[in-house]
Amino acid sequence: MNDDPSEPHLTASLRVGMRIVVRFAIAGDGDASEGGPTLTDAVGELLRIDERALVVRTRRGEVTVEQSRVVAAKEIPPAPSRRGRPHLAVSMTDLQELMVEGMPPLHQEWLGRWLLRSSDGYTGRGNSVLPLGDPGVPLDDAMSRVQAWYAERGRPPLVQLYGPTGFDVARDELGAWALAHGWRVFQQTLVLTGPVEALAAAPAPGLEVAVHDRADDAWFAGATAREQEHADTLRAMLARIEDASYLVASHGDEVGAIGRVAYGSAWAGVFALHVRPDLRRRGLGRALLRAAGQDAQSRGVRSAYLQVSADNEAAVELYRSLGFDTHHEYWYARP
Repeated sequence: MNDDPSEPHLTASLRVGMRIVVRFAIAGDGDASEGGPTLTDAVGELLRIDERALVVRTRRGEVTVEQSRVVAAKEIPPAPSRRGRPHLAVSMTDLQELMVEGMPPLHQEWLGRWLLRSSDGYTGRGNSVLPLGDPGVPLDDAMSRVQAWYAERGRPPLVQLYGPTGFDVARDELGAWALAHGWRVFQQTLVLTGPVEALAAAPAPGLEVAVHDRADDAWFAGATAREQEHADTLRAMLARIEDASYLVASHGDEVGAIGRVAYGSAWAGVFALHVRPDLRRRGLGRALLRAAGQDAQSRGVRSAYLQVSADNEAAVELYRSLGFDTHHEYWYARP
């Protein structure tokens, strides 16, 4: 956190809904004259912000901070739901919601606390229902609305079912509904999290990795065939990301591997890690991941996440060797 009160635009990057910490000067000088503190912090959800002041919902109630008194401010991760290392202490629901920032859909609509997503059929994450809580209506009614919403867009309904490692989909309320209605459950995916510090210090060959702030032609040249096939949709989705870095590792005069890091809620999300098939097992993936960790570390980010198919054993082994642990998992279900 930068404590220089002379720096302008200290709150320019903040948006309503963020969980933030803001350090500000205490009104008056009574405390200072008595040897007391002159600064204090407010931690919580940002409710309102304008040129004059910002309002933060803290555990003790709403706190209004005049912009002229702000010394430093930044976004922080969701509050931990349990004791332990920061990358494991976040709740499944909070992590699922913040991961949406790393792969934002082209179209979305809220049904209570269910997020309906559509992105022209590209990726399960971009075209599925993410049940983050109560839909606000009975389950049968909610699913009728879901099916109608996707039918309007010419897509089959798809739901994401998440839970602890090894959870039984049949014991999940929405999962049980899907199975009872003959839906197919498929594609087990692991959500892995890890400390950025370990990732940045990971041993890797000394390969040069370029870091860009946009997905240029070189980055797309190293993308998977599916990403290239859906390049227009992917570009539109990437344009919705507030902050991201695009990594390119070269092999001679050609692109050997690429990756992407999306930033949001004070987390780093690793996406689109792809090494050219004929260059695998040469350390390009490790070099990209270390560069991702170093980029995140330079921004003061402490924790990283990624999502990987459970049957991709080589990738899972690589990620675990670099400090990632399984946080939870999810499946998809469709008719």
